[in-house]
Amino acid sequence: MNETLKVANSWWMFLLGIIVVIFILAGCGFFIFRAYKQSNELGYDKKELNKALINSAVFSLLPSVSILIGVIALSGTLGIPLPWIRLTVIGALHYETIAADSVMKAFGDIGLNNEVLVTTAFVMTLGILTGPLYCLFGFKAYDKKIISKAKVEEENSNEELKEKKRGFGDILFSAVFISIICAFLAEDILVFRKSAEKIATLGYELYTPIIVVAVAFLSMWIFDIIEKKTKWKWVGSFSIGISMILGMVAAIIVG
Repeated sequence: MNETLKVANSWWMFLLGIIVVIFILAGCGFFIFRAYKQSNELGYDKKELNKALINSAVFSLLPSVSILIGVIALSGTLGIPLPWIRLTVIGALHYETIAADSVMKAFGDIGLNNEVLVTTAFVMTLGILTGPLYCLFGFKAYDKKIISKAKVEEENSNEELKEKKRGFGDILFSAVFISIICAFLAEDILVFRKSAEKIATLGYELYTPIIVVAVAFLSMWIFDIIEKKTKWKWVGSFSIGISMILGMVAAIIVG
């Protein structure tokens, strides 16, 4: 095993991960307890509260599979503790994989060493800090805006107000998200232009990314149709996890 990978999987890294997980679980437990206590004070039915707790726990399991897949996917390169810590706290699967992949490409084909590991951890952590910093300095103003908007929509029930144009923030988010998808697709498609000779020798290996994307896209599309037809909102929570699993199965079969 690579010496750096041994450090990444060392006992003190696992200990750090355990400390982080315990801290997160303690925070979640604290807020669950406070919320449950306040709900009782407000007079909510205990049976309904218990049902809500059970449903929340059940419907949190399968969507979390995608996070587990992310930890497994990154563990081969970065060890288990670092991806575990990142995805346990505020890390997002798509962000962590992009950040790690960008660092690896920047260093070139040199494999994992101490410099690569530290830089990867730094980039993964630094980039995601924008969320907490925004919440710290800008969430109060944003929250006031959301509450004000909700009150206006509640007071004005006409359909024209509800169907008004989307705000710039919604459009910007959609544009950035679509751009990321296009970037991933373009990177895989360029393989065919740059590796014309390899296609004849490697066969399906170069087609694998395109096939995986197609399978995952088809899966998400089917889940979207099911959600719209049945009005089952919970289906959306399962779509990402299952689509990722189907994509990985497709990669295994094709590879």
